[in-house]
Amino acid sequence: AHKPNQDAYSVTHPFEEKETDAFFGVYDGHGRDGDKCAQYVRDNLPQLVTKYVIRAKMKEKANTLVGDTENNEVIQLKKEQIQAACQKAHIECNRGIRRNVHIDDSLSGTTAVSVYLHGERNRMTVCNVGDSRAILGQMIQRNGKNDGEDDANPSSSENGNSSSLRAQPLSRDQTPYRRDERVRIRAAGGRILSLDQLEGLEPVNNDDEEMDKQWDNNDDSELVLGEELDEGGDPPRVWSPHGEYPGTAFTRSLGDAIAEELGVFAEPEMITRDITSQDKIIVLASDGVFEFLTNQSVIDICAKFSDPLEACRAVVAESYELWLQYELRTDDITMICIFVDDVASDNNSVSHSLYESENTAPGDEASAKVAFDLVDGYIPVEGSKPVRNRLSKEKSQALEKMKTKLTKNNGELEDLENVDINELITEKSSEEKAHIAEAIRAS
Repeated sequence: AHKPNQDAYSVTHPFEEKETDAFFGVYDGHGRDGDKCAQYVRDNLPQLVTKYVIRAKMKEKANTLVGDTENNEVIQLKKEQIQAACQKAHIECNRGIRRNVHIDDSLSGTTAVSVYLHGERNRMTVCNVGDSRAILGQMIQRNGKNDGEDDANPSSSENGNSSSLRAQPLSRDQTPYRRDERVRIRAAGGRILSLDQLEGLEPVNNDDEEMDKQWDNNDDSELVLGEELDEGGDPPRVWSPHGEYPGTAFTRSLGDAIAEELGVFAEPEMITRDITSQDKIIVLASDGVFEFLTNQSVIDICAKFSDPLEACRAVVAESYELWLQYELRTDDITMICIFVDDVASDNNSVSHSLYESENTAPGDEASAKVAFDLVDGYIPVEGSKPVRNRLSKEKSQALEKMKTKLTKNNGELEDLENVDINELITEKSSEEKAHIAEAIRAS
């Protein structure tokens, strides 16, 4: 029997009844009821974000001086207000899973990575719970000029062999590879071990835990936990001190009631940033995409296409091939690709919510002190899950068995030497050759 696909995604446009706004999300379920958890979040999280954004706008309107505004359309929330609304939505969505009688979330749950585009201000807010990922393809500037600015396809470099877009992370994986997450999980009573360490096949380095305890929060250095533990697809996981459960390879999720007692909660990490003319591609994807592909590789593949759907197909196909190459199984693979068109350089609808109106007379906004609504900076890459480039132990063992079996059948191999390979060749048509060439280009 085939396991159901436990990934889900959502595209909500218009969002909050605004053509300028949209909400995109990717949800990667896990556990027995992981598909139900992912589908629940898909169906409810966008609505909950809408609910709390509207509430925040109504509250902001009520606090605005009489006569300043006539409707909700001109109310623009600040970064803190939008992020507060998104956080409430994630927490309520998590409670909804817990209350749902049709979902057993004791050992099941889902990740959630989303981007909320508030287009009137050319901004986006990215929320992340778990180890799905959001990345940005940003045009590289050299000598004050964008690479590819004069090209017919601005996504291609002059030699046509590589992208002139640099991959920038919009989210940060929440896994035990991150020192701050390990510290938080251990403080909640959890253990951090790989499966081999749990089963006694690999030694447990207690120095790692001591280093984490002495870690200064202002120190950006990371213990490179993954290089030794994940060579064969065996990442560090969260375990209860009382048994061999739950074994989550992430430190935040929606659902996972048992893991939540160990610090695996549903609070999202969020960033809000302006969308600039250099921003060309936004990608949301489950970890099945990034198991064997780097952020830059994904952006490079996407940049070869003018259609985001074709870009998605190419990345998913490449990911799938790499799973077959390095593993005996494939993970669920889900991806949303957004191509950013022209971005307006100015915005005339500046809301009064951006100003400190206290002790300011109506109509005297020009002399009011501007309240800084600063956007977030770039996401650090330290502590990200390393990209795998080796066979899993299961795949290595299967290949050894196959090699042994072939060695025993030397007689059959000798018979193959008498086969004329030219008799087995099927000539390809011009159309078939064109399809093959396109597939090679996409890879």
